[in-house]
Amino acid sequence: MTIDRSAAAALVTHETDTLADLGIGYPANHFAWRVILDSARERGARSLVEIGVGGGNGVPHVLAAGLDFAGIDNVPEKVDVTRAILRDLGGDPASIVVADAEDAASMAALPGAGSFDTLVGLGIMPHVDDRAAVTANLAALVRPGGELFLEFRNSLFSLVTFNRFTRSFIVDDLLAGRSHQIRQRVGDFVAERVDMARPPLPSSGHEAYYDNPLAVVPQFERLGYDEVSVHPFHYHAAMPVLESSDPQAFRDESLAMEDDDSGWRGLFLCSAFLLRLVTPA
Repeated sequence: MTIDRSAAAALVTHETDTLADLGIGYPANHFAWRVILDSARERGARSLVEIGVGGGNGVPHVLAAGLDFAGIDNVPEKVDVTRAILRDLGGDPASIVVADAEDAASMAALPGAGSFDTLVGLGIMPHVDDRAAVTANLAALVRPGGELFLEFRNSLFSLVTFNRFTRSFIVDDLLAGRSHQIRQRVGDFVAERVDMARPPLPSSGHEAYYDNPLAVVPQFERLGYDEVSVHPFHYHAAMPVLESSDPQAFRDESLAMEDDDSGWRGLFLCSAFLLRLVTPA
């Protein structure tokens, strides 16, 4: 089969043209893929494996960039959808399999396991308990010196959301180790000044994990990965609660920030970040 990279590029162009459309959710992953594929091009990557393929939205981005695509998901229906997208673009649907990132044996069945140049995991790490073990499972899919991009939710963003996450971050993270008395007083003080009803509690009762980008770098360096770096994305022009007052202006400003080099500001104005890791050669 011959991959139709021009058709894939047309799909990416259409997505780019509709970024400001309020009829679709905020296109955060579009900007994550930009970071990932820019790095892959610079490194001369030829193949990429995605962990958690979801609805297959990453397939056109990868094929349009000239890379071969493979992937896994632990939901068979999502694998079927992504296989159909890849097949329509001339790719091999057998390169996408049902597997679980927490089960190394299931991932070993993926064709090409251990040889991929780049690995991407969007939406995986916020729901994983043992980060070190899962990351080791993922790293086993790439070649020595291969590159991993893992998405994390940004706990520093809580400092500008003015909601219950703000109180939680200040009391549980910033004041960790302080006395119960001090933490209780601070918690009461903050709770009176933020919207404790937002965001709604998850229906499952289990919050996703949020991580401090300043803390994860040394954590993964200690695990032996090389070139550990943080790349913020999914900007918010202001507190999320204000978005409904002028959603188009909020969307336009947020999109503009994705294309700017905001430096340290991204650590606070982005609700997510990519952690880039390189495995030892």
